[in-house]
Amino acid sequence: MKVVLTRKALKEVREFGEYMSRSERDRKLLPSIQWVFSRVSTNEITGQVTKRGGHFVLGAHEADKLRGLMILKQEGLIFAIALPKEAEGLDFVEIDYAGRDFLISN
Repeated sequence: MKVVLTRKALKEVREFGEYMSRSERDRKLLPSIQWVFSRVSTNEITGQVTKRGGHFVLGAHEADKLRGLMILKQEGLIFAIALPKEAEGLDFVEIDYAGRDFLISN
């Protein structure tokens, strides 16, 4: 399977990776895009609870703790990715970034 990030998605992952390298200087972290099945979050000000279904999250992992993630390189950026099971049968996956979310665009 070939996985590529669009320009917008690549820019977002690159900027996040640069931020992490500045803030976590003593650890070697790899930026990642990972599929999660659901998440519950609580607004600290209003107390409102929001539940989201499956979606991608942007994060960072230590290089020796990348269980189940693919390591990819695109335009000099090395990153990790975990896709939903539904994408496993595809030959090509393009990840885009719109608003504040990553999404499979093909």
